[in-house]
Amino acid sequence: MKALIYLIFTQMKNRILALRKKPGMMILYGLVLLIMIALVIVIIISDKPTDKTFSDSRILYLFLTGFGLLYLFTFTYSGLSTGSTFFSMADVGLLFVAPISSKKVLFYGLLSTIGKTMLTSIFILYQVPNLSNMFGYGFMEVLSLFLIYVVMVLFFQIMSMGVYIFSNGNSNRKKLVKALLYGLYGLIIVSAYIIMQKENVGILDSMKLLVDSKWFGLLPGVGWPIMFFKGVLAGSIIQAVVALSLFVILGALFVSLLTANKADYYEDVLYSTEVTYQRIMDYKEGRNVSSASNRKVKVSDKEKSILKGKGAIVFAYKHILEIKRSSRFVFIDGYTIFLTIAAGITGYSLKNEMGAYIMLATLIYMLYFITILGRLKLELMNPYIYMVPESSFKKLLAASMSSILKPCVDSIFIFSIFAIVGGAGILQCIFMALAYSSSGALFLGLTVVYQRVLGGQPNKVAQVFIGIFLLLIVITPAVTVSILIALFVLPESLQFLSTLPYSMISLISAFFMFYTCRNLLDNTEISNRI
Repeated sequence: MKALIYLIFTQMKNRILALRKKPGMMILYGLVLLIMIALVIVIIISDKPTDKTFSDSRILYLFLTGFGLLYLFTFTYSGLSTGSTFFSMADVGLLFVAPISSKKVLFYGLLSTIGKTMLTSIFILYQVPNLSNMFGYGFMEVLSLFLIYVVMVLFFQIMSMGVYIFSNGNSNRKKLVKALLYGLYGLIIVSAYIIMQKENVGILDSMKLLVDSKWFGLLPGVGWPIMFFKGVLAGSIIQAVVALSLFVILGALFVSLLTANKADYYEDVLYSTEVTYQRIMDYKEGRNVSSASNRKVKVSDKEKSILKGKGAIVFAYKHILEIKRSSRFVFIDGYTIFLTIAAGITGYSLKNEMGAYIMLATLIYMLYFITILGRLKLELMNPYIYMVPESSFKKLLAASMSSILKPCVDSIFIFSIFAIVGGAGILQCIFMALAYSSSGALFLGLTVVYQRVLGGQPNKVAQVFIGIFLLLIVITPAVTVSILIALFVLPESLQFLSTLPYSMISLISAFFMFYTCRNLLDNTEISNRI
């Protein structure tokens, strides 16, 4: 055990000492820490206003439920296929072969995972002003949210490992796990529907009533975080302790599967560790990291003939072929269906103009990350696009074609269903669809700019901060002009045109960025793969 403790503290010390060679990163981390401390101090010393009306806490319960359902589904299916892991490939080579008890190594993995989870969950503390202004929460409530989120993520990781060991190689057990999973989701859906009919309320209100019910807090993994947080808000220590105890008891049960009898969990977690490592390397090197890449795909002669095209258009065909291999219908995939269903529920529940624009802003926010991490970024990381003897501008446009068309197709489905359920008028939905599509082009232009500006920047944190700064520079004028025109220029009857200035400025900005960086592919040193 002394060796493992020494390893933990040595790793921490080396990471801190490594900052001496990176003064810029040291300053950045210092600023982040100071901001976090300042937020905590402000929330501690500030008084809660007694005359202010705060938002319903059940909204936050819905967010906790959403995270719980997402993690439950993701980690369960991960456990049915590859499982989860607490270890890295370095741990495999260093610890798995060392003369150390496997239980002590497992304890080391748990401690390491707890530390990583706490670091990745730090974003919750930056929501202190929002949580204080919207819900009137203090430091204790925010800290409890941070704690329960860390516990929830750690629990689902342990659960994934337990599910893998329980079901690996046994089809009947896999069917049992799936049946329990779908049964839980079915119970939630049926309960929400019963509340809708009984109370005569909409979907959103029925979900609020559902997550606020006592029995919902007893649902494994999904309801326990709500039970804990409700206990903190009500000052009920017993309720909070019971929720944490349920996490600990079931988590301990899963851990016991790893060490039960003579079972050696090394072999069970080795495969998931290798898969995780390979996915990280694939992402860093720009290879396809989707689950579809692991499927055996038969390529017909007709599909092969597509690649006989010449010039820059080959990249557009290549992307379309990749899309066809992962989805039966080009540009229509699970993400399209998910957004369409979500838009239908949102439109049916809200049915007001402000709610429509909030949904549009949320969709654009999600589109930003999907676009800048999409096919164009991966293509620019590979050397092949630099080697094709064609105009750089043509190659950029061809490599962007699929990413330009995808938001356009998605917007047709999303805003069609939004208009059908009465979330907004037909004309407003048309112009919101145009705004969503133009945002895709804008973010593609940003992707090219990022490659030009950040192509040689190895530090990921610096890339994130510079990237956000460039995004604000590009998107702020479009949003500002649209708001000003909607408030001071357009009459009530033409408010559906309020997003048109945003769309026009976004398209102009996208073309300007593409044209300014049109010789990007003439400079092969920009690619970090050559």
